[in-house]
Amino acid sequence: MMAARGGVRFGGSLDLELRGEAISTVLGQCARQGVRLRGVRVRGSRCTLTVSLGQFRTLHALCRRHRVRFRILKRRGLAFTVRRARRRPFFLAGAVLFVLVMYGLGSVVWQVDVGGQISDEGRMTLLQAARDSGLRPAVFRRALPDTQTLQAEILRRAPSMVWVGVQMDGSKARLEAVERVSGPASGSTAPRNLVAGKPAVIQKVFATRGQALVRPGQVVRPGQVLVSGALGGGAARVPADGKVLAEVWYTSRVQVPLTLQVQALTGEKAERGYLVLGGWAIRAWGWREPAFAASYERDDDTDWHVGPWRLPVQWRKVTLYEATASQVALSEQAARARALELAAQDVRRQMGEGTVLGQTVLQSQVAHGKLYATVLTRTEEDIGVPAPLR
Repeated sequence: MMAARGGVRFGGSLDLELRGEAISTVLGQCARQGVRLRGVRVRGSRCTLTVSLGQFRTLHALCRRHRVRFRILKRRGLAFTVRRARRRPFFLAGAVLFVLVMYGLGSVVWQVDVGGQISDEGRMTLLQAARDSGLRPAVFRRALPDTQTLQAEILRRAPSMVWVGVQMDGSKARLEAVERVSGPASGSTAPRNLVAGKPAVIQKVFATRGQALVRPGQVVRPGQVLVSGALGGGAARVPADGKVLAEVWYTSRVQVPLTLQVQALTGEKAERGYLVLGGWAIRAWGWREPAFAASYERDDDTDWHVGPWRLPVQWRKVTLYEATASQVALSEQAARARALELAAQDVRRQMGEGTVLGQTVLQSQVAHGKLYATVLTRTEEDIGVPAPLR
């Protein structure tokens, strides 16, 4: 006679102690009337059990009929919790307010720090770029774009950096960056290292000057020394130079509408002629206004000269082509191909010089008339950037 635990707990239940000589009679009638009891333990003229709040009235009536006394040992369930909360409205309001405040505080960025070996000027530049990109104290995290977009925007606003990383840890945002160091002038012997400007997997290392510290297949992090300018245990210091080709991965999130608005020409056209005097255009013929719902306009201007002097009066021919708007539906396959193109364009803007090795659609979803896709693009590029020799 065990009731479903979830249903009893949700509606409320009572732990009771029954005392009397007719306990067995009461239990038998409860079984016949469908009263579900849990944890029934009988010891002589005493019995402990648990009954749901909805069936307590039936048990209460049976106990009164057979002169069986009962005592409530414990009240359980949501019904009693709500009842106690109603008796203490200020306590309930305070608890709800506390939960809302804690949720609000956890959803806000309260601190923005900069890590890594960056100069004070670079630190200020990076913080200002983050602020201009929307990442600043007291901003809601849901108001920020995704991490990849935020990193790209900060990097765009901080041209003195070659790589920017953003890591969210609760209400704290941590920025990491690799500062761009201008290479020495031709013929200069200023010592320097070549460090990784991006996280990547090394493919080929061509060290024309300095000591290569990485090998193909090795995973490197931004700021890691690739070619050292310190030779012989630091006895000689040279300006490291060379090329380090590595495979870099980019993740792009793109969206492609499945319905495109395109305009096509119907073949109908209307022409006009204008006399152009300086900045003025006076219509000379073609006064009829065509009944085109949409049109495409093309201007052809003359270039009249007398010797080396251009005449102040010119002729302009304007041709209006009728256009009709139509909708073109893209298949999901065509939309995925378009998503790959958009992702490749996004990557080329970020990487500068390099080669796209391949692309993979990690995730795609069609919703609200658009294809949302996450695309992984693999590139090969030179990740070596000059850095001071420390």
